Amino acid sequence: GFNMLEKLGHTISQPNPSIVPLTTDEEWVHSLAGSTLSFMTIRFIQNGKVKVKKTGKILFTHFGISGPLILNSAHEVKKMLASGDVTASIDMFPDTEENELERRILNLFDKNKNKLTKNVLPEILPSSFTETILTLPDINLSEREVNSITKAQRKKLVKKIKNLTFEITGTLGFDKAVVADGGVILKEVNFKNMTSKLYPNLYLLGDILNINRPSGGFSLQLCWTTGWVAGSDMGEK
Repeated sequence: GFNMLEKLGHTISQPNPSIVPLTTDEEWVHSLAGSTLSFMTIRFIQNGKVKVKKTGKILFTHFGISGPLILNSAHEVKKMLASGDVTASIDMFPDTEENELERRILNLFDKNKNKLTKNVLPEILPSSFTETILTLPDINLSEREVNSITKAQRKKLVKKIKNLTFEITGTLGFDKAVVADGGVILKEVNFKNMTSKLYPNLYLLGDILNINRPSGGFSLQLCWTTGWVAGSDMGEK
């Protein structure tokens, strides 16, 4: 359809995977495949600035991260990747300040001084994430007894839980995308009746239009609404 419309003189914004999972080369992310965080905040950072920030559910996969929250961030992240490196930062306790989280962990440690850290932290973190975080090279506390952890190490652990970072390398392709963006640019469409401004009897509907939309039924709604507008216009002619 796009090739035909381009030959007719329409301007086509080239399609790209839009609602699509994100990829990373970080092995610890891959190791969490199948795990989810139901309530967290993720920030996408470029050149030290937070460009995208969203809160919700995230799914870890063998290639990176997915789930509705990630799918609906992918369009913006893909644009960021076109201009440079992108870092993702996960806050596993977005509704808890860092000092309050440290108090919670300190109280937990005080009650379990002679236990291994990996057996204590699951009281506040999912078990899979506990092992992953504690075995990160800059943390390395999995086999340590709680009573041997210094204040500096505890603070570093808290910061890691509040700022778990990894590099985003890209998105999966069209075959894994829920929706692709691109299509006829909107200034060439008459939205009063969904006709082409170049060809008044040519109707342009749904996915043929360059309209970015989130997951959750919005693509279907786009097709229904533009179809209704076009059908109503046809019925009046």
